[in-house]
Amino acid sequence: MVAYRLSWLALLLSVLIALILEVVSLPATVSFLRPEWLVLTLVYWLLRHPEAIGIASGVIAGVFMDVLSGTYFGIHVLSLSLICYLVLIMHQRLKMFPVAQQAVVLFFITGIHLMVVYTMRSLLSYADSGLDYLWQALASALLWPFIVIFYDRLVYALR
Repeated sequence: MVAYRLSWLALLLSVLIALILEVVSLPATVSFLRPEWLVLTLVYWLLRHPEAIGIASGVIAGVFMDVLSGTYFGIHVLSLSLICYLVLIMHQRLKMFPVAQQAVVLFFITGIHLMVVYTMRSLLSYADSGLDYLWQALASALLWPFIVIFYDRLVYALR
């Protein structure tokens, strides 16, 4: 297995794409299926380069997400740094899984992220309805194989 060095241009481009896709508005009929683009992007880079991408990148991405979404400052910082920590402590096992099994693990990781975000929002301002965020986690898990293919090709093109 050949270890590639980190392509900072591909990293910045992928995070920029993820941030743009996070704020794009969707019709109300499919808005409950919005994937968590930033979580998928962070998990991808944490699995590929855990030595260079750490918890601090989750904090930085969380600050950008808090500013872009207009939520209380620190909600996404907390949840994304928690996700980065979880992925970092199990990245060696997770890298060995096939992409389909990674998608199952990603369902739970995204569910934890969304649970933290919705719990903090409901404690601070308004309560969200039930477990609707699990649809977003499912959409993110189903999108994971395509994200891996797209980002692998992006890294290959920009190396």
